[in-house]
Amino acid sequence: MNQKFNEFKEKSLNTDYPLWRNVVSTFFLAFMCLGVVGSFWYFYWSTENMQCYEGFLYTSAAWIVVELVVISYLFKFNTIPMFARDSIGALIAFSNIWFGLFIFSLRPCGA
Repeated sequence: MNQKFNEFKEKSLNTDYPLWRNVVSTFFLAFMCLGVVGSFWYFYWSTENMQCYEGFLYTSAAWIVVELVVISYLFKFNTIPMFARDSIGALIAFSNIWFGLFIFSLRPCGA
């Protein structure tokens, strides 16, 4: 039992992972983030009577900047343990899914 726990701990705290995995996950997360926020911006600018969502427009700009900074930090530094890297990636992915669901639920103001 202790040996299995030690193997699991070593695997979770591992900071050795291939460069291709780092590159692929960085591109996937960045593309997903830019796609979701870009969809909202497109929806905001192409639909009439969307002025009531102006606050979300500014928040989404800050949102994308913070996400891209975190993704670039994950790409640049290889001292982050595997469990933390995977958890941060999952949080970014799930938050973008919820933001996408929010976008599809929007209606023009006064409708």
